[in-house]
Parts: sequence; C-alpha cells; structure tokens
Amino acid sequence: GSVAFGTGVLIRKTANNTAVNNSTTLVNDTHLLAALAANETAYFIAHVHYISDTVADFKYGFTVPTGATLRWGTAGGLEKDLNGNIGASDPMSTSGGTRGATGATSPGSTSTLIGVVVNGTTAGDLQFQFAQNTATVVDTYTLANSFMTVFRQ
Repeated sequence: GSVAFGTGVLIRKTANNTAVNNSTTLVNDTHLLAALAANETAYFIAHVHYISDTVADFKYGFTVPTGATLRWGTAGGLEKDLNGNIGASDPMSTSGGTRGATGATSPGSTSTLIGVVVNGTTAGDLQFQFAQNTATVVDTYTLANSFMTVFRQ
C-alpha cells in the first residue's frame, strides 16, 4: 500500500572529493552521507559523477549503522559486476560495503544508485564510499554536483 513520506532532503556535493590514487580501499565521500535515526526507514537515490580511468575503474559501496538492513543497486547502464563483466548485474547488496565496480573514463562518468535502509536501534549514517577497483597510479575521485536524495518514512 501507499504511505505518506516524511521529509525529503537533497544532499549536493559542493566540491570534488580528495582523490584516491593507487588504492582499492574504500574511503568515505565527504559530502554524500545522511544521518539515520534509530528505527527509521529511508529510501535514497544517489547520482554520482566521478573521474578515473579504464584501468583503475571505479569501485563503490555504502556503510550503514550496526543492525541496519540495506538493499540497493544500480538504476541501469552498463555496470560491471564484481568479476569485471560489463553488462552483468550483481545481486542487490544486503549490507554495507562494496557492491561492484563500473567502467570509468578520464573525461568523467556517472552512476545512479537506488536503495532502501531499514535502520535498527543504532543511529548513524548512510555513507557513500568509493575507491579504485584496480590499484593504479591515477587520481580517482567524485565530483562536485553529485547528489543524494533521501526520503524518510
């Protein structure tokens, strides 16, 4: 059935993120995060602009508070699965952490992610993270004007 949504919030990156270089370790995006209250359900759409190259690619994921359930995936496009297969689709992530990687080019690329978080009793953040999929000596970073819209129920 339908339910009335609470407040929606638009979170916009106002600057490029510090670059990841030669690293596959996920780092927090400094802007794309939303506070979650205990026992809150939130729906989100994240549209992320990024720069990398075709060797490093772009790995991404989310973290959530302990006890939260997260289900999310890409909204379409030619994403890579965890094995590097273009056009394939990994199962929706049911926890924080890496879902997969997507192709990247130096002029820039985008990915649109959609999901829902059912938080447990611990308040905390829905936090977007990124890294290189293959450690490469090249700058990989998210760009200003990427955004995440969060609707709370």
